[in-house]
Amino acid sequence: MGHCYLTLVLVASIVNLIILMSLFRKQTNIFIFFAFVGIVVSTYGHWLLGFSETLEGAIVANKVNYVGAAYIPMLMFFSLSQICKVKINSYVRFLMVLFSSLVLGLALTVGFSSVYYESFEFVVKNGLGDYVATYGWGHDVFNAMVVMYGVMDVVVVFYALFRRKMVSFKNIFAMFLTEMVMFSSFLVSRVLENDMLVMPIVYVLNQIIFLYLCANVKWYDIVGSVLETIEEDNDLACISFSTKGLYLGCNDIAEKFFPKIKECRIDWPLSSGSELGRLFNQWLDRVKNSPALNSFEFSLGDRHYKCVVQRVMKITRELLFLFKIEDVTDIQLYIESLGKNNNLLQKMVQKNARTVQAIQEQMIVGMANMIESRDGNTGGHIKRTSQVVKIIVDEMRKDKSLDLPDRFYDALVAAAPMHDLGKIAIDDQILRKPGKFSDEEFAVMKTHAEKGAFVVENLLAGIEEPFFVQLSKNVAFYHHERWDGKGYPKGLVGEQIPLEARIMAVADVYDALVSRRCYKERMAFQDAFDIIVSAMGTQFDPFMKKYFVDCSTLLQAYYVKVDH
Repeated sequence: MGHCYLTLVLVASIVNLIILMSLFRKQTNIFIFFAFVGIVVSTYGHWLLGFSETLEGAIVANKVNYVGAAYIPMLMFFSLSQICKVKINSYVRFLMVLFSSLVLGLALTVGFSSVYYESFEFVVKNGLGDYVATYGWGHDVFNAMVVMYGVMDVVVVFYALFRRKMVSFKNIFAMFLTEMVMFSSFLVSRVLENDMLVMPIVYVLNQIIFLYLCANVKWYDIVGSVLETIEEDNDLACISFSTKGLYLGCNDIAEKFFPKIKECRIDWPLSSGSELGRLFNQWLDRVKNSPALNSFEFSLGDRHYKCVVQRVMKITRELLFLFKIEDVTDIQLYIESLGKNNNLLQKMVQKNARTVQAIQEQMIVGMANMIESRDGNTGGHIKRTSQVVKIIVDEMRKDKSLDLPDRFYDALVAAAPMHDLGKIAIDDQILRKPGKFSDEEFAVMKTHAEKGAFVVENLLAGIEEPFFVQLSKNVAFYHHERWDGKGYPKGLVGEQIPLEARIMAVADVYDALVSRRCYKERMAFQDAFDIIVSAMGTQFDPFMKKYFVDCSTLLQAYYVKVDH
């Protein structure tokens, strides 16, 4: 039975080595490979000892075991250090190799010196060859080495936990588990006084944990080889996220572009309260909800960036999002300098742009008037909600901590009149109905959001900049979504809803409450205020509560003025 056990463990250690070489041959952590080789050698030594029948055979088996065992603690320490991104000085590594070699040299004296074992006697235990020895000072050196590396391993793991945010918690837990396995096995082997049975299976368990570590490291470094070839030719910043929005890592160029990303923890989502969190979280939501979206531009500080999103398949068929970002500020500045050197051309372009914008505004107003002619409520609603959005946006501009660009606020005010344009495609019988809709009629009415986005895109695409087109579509498409996910048309939850649509939703409902409709009287301002505030966190984004409350007096004054 014992011989079968040792044979199975030896075979398992060899199989693990083959798996490592087959699946992770491109991994840069060469120390793991040599640790696996050392484990195979040491396990083979235990196998030889179990099958030995003489004192000489047991001595040879013991020496084979130490050829691996003398270097395994050192190689595991080097492996953990590299996974935890802790650099070990090359001279320190050289001294560690010398120390392990010294221990091996002491172990090889068994049989002709009492340095390592003062006495060595061959015995048979449970049908297996084994030995009983009296330890010499050389063996104490081996024990001291094992304890030293164990302590150093724990220090490195805890250092990574608190100081290396780019190391995954999963990896840190696996490394901590490795140390617990080694420590517990040391205690068990001392209690049983039989290292031969305990250590081989412990080595194999450590191999399995390291295979997991290799697989996990490969997951977080899946774009590594791609990034190396990219960085040779250009200056692209690359940042990767899981489909759940968890930050997976970035390259050096990304750290130069966005220094704050060094403070972000691997395996965690970016904080929604941080500048980077507000930036990337909104684009992650849009990328997940719009598979066709694969490029966009954005500004951060005084820099302008162009981003291409690539969906990368993980080895387990799971997707991750790779953001490849290029700093195009110089191009923008060059374009601006060309404009400054050609004032006449600039004035012509500006004049043409104003003309095109005026035509667009007339088209939008004209369409709103068409809707108003069909439904006396809707046209006035479009005009009033536009002013409500402006009042709320002006309040938000005062809060510099939001760090939202002026072009976002300006674009939202300009896009607000378009939020209900989709009603132009709703049948008169439903649009003009004064009473409550039936389920079938309400289903038709809800399609105005999607149809509105379609109308907006056809109006603006190819004329306005992509940023404004996308924002206007979002306002039309998502302004009936609810913070709790019970809205339509997509049932988005929380920050999945674009910020511009969340602002529009507050303005839309507020106007509906305080305005007279053919089927209801206007509601008192205080009652409408109470309804909106109480719905913050369910129907509306609770983030908007402060700004709505602060501008409520201005909103009331506007509606009083409109009524007069």
